[in-house]
Amino acid sequence: AEMKAETIKWGILMLLLSAGVGIYSARSITDPISQLVEGTHSIAKGDFSKKIQIKSRNEIGDLAETFNKMTGDLELYIQQIRRAGEENKALFLGSIRALAAAVDEKDPYTRGHSERVTEYSVIIARQLGLDEMALETIRIAALLHDVGKIGVDDKVLKKPGLLTPEEFEQVQRHPDIGYEILKPLKRLQQILPGVRSHHEAVN
Repeated sequence: AEMKAETIKWGILMLLLSAGVGIYSARSITDPISQLVEGTHSIAKGDFSKKIQIKSRNEIGDLAETFNKMTGDLELYIQQIRRAGEENKALFLGSIRALAAAVDEKDPYTRGHSERVTEYSVIIARQLGLDEMALETIRIAALLHDVGKIGVDDKVLKKPGLLTPEEFEQVQRHPDIGYEILKPLKRLQQILPGVRSHHEAVN
């Protein structure tokens, strides 16, 4: 009877111990995997700051270490891409401003005109509640709206007196000239209506 009782007691203890070891072993596998799953979800949402806290020398530990290195590298690459994008945008806008200034210098009567049109256009667009993408399109269209004056004869643009009908007709063509100049540039397709129609009456 005593042996039977001892056997049952030790059997139950061994079962409990086995269950405990089994649960611990399972948790040691499932918890790291859960962390890795959460990490991949964070990456999918664009958050590369998530790091996996697993201190283990097995394959899962190696996987966690590789995951942390990958997210660190991705975060660095994203920062570099964003920085390059901002630099490209600044260079793009700088080039457009330089071109607009060159056009304005060609016509002394409207010197600084493109910058002033841009300021007024952006103010009006903000008052209308337009989003940032629309504001950017309007800003570039306003800066380049008179680029077609490149194709107008300097003698006509700089003429101090009244223009003849033929000369006035030549000046009136500058929106179409600007449209044709910019049309081949894929990045500027959105601004073409603003360039071509900036002298059209809405009514």
